[in-house]
Amino acid sequence: MMAKDILISIENEVAKHQEHLIQVRSVIIDQSISNYPIFVFQKPSQAILGSKIIDAAASTDRWSIFITHLEELYHKKIILEDKLEDFQFQYKNNNDKYCILLIENIDEYSFVFTPMEI
Repeated sequence: MMAKDILISIENEVAKHQEHLIQVRSVIIDQSISNYPIFVFQKPSQAILGSKIIDAAASTDRWSIFITHLEELYHKKIILEDKLEDFQFQYKNNNDKYCILLIENIDEYSFVFTPMEI
């Protein structure tokens, strides 16, 4: 998929599962698990981060969606110590958006902030 197509695909999935994503995000924050919940969008054949909340079979474009948080990504060295403050700053400046870790393949991933449509 091209980058634009991937972003459209993610936005479609967010819209489709909006209520569930808001609920999961709220639980992570309200139960003091983390102030930095992160959704992981990845294809089924890739490595797993976090806990699965939506199976690829329920996704139009075959995305599996997991929930994780900053602390887990830091512990697994996906977010390195020298980038931790930058990440927290970006997250807080986008607190009205979902933070998504997009894993396109095992060596290629990126963070995306997409609006919460309430």
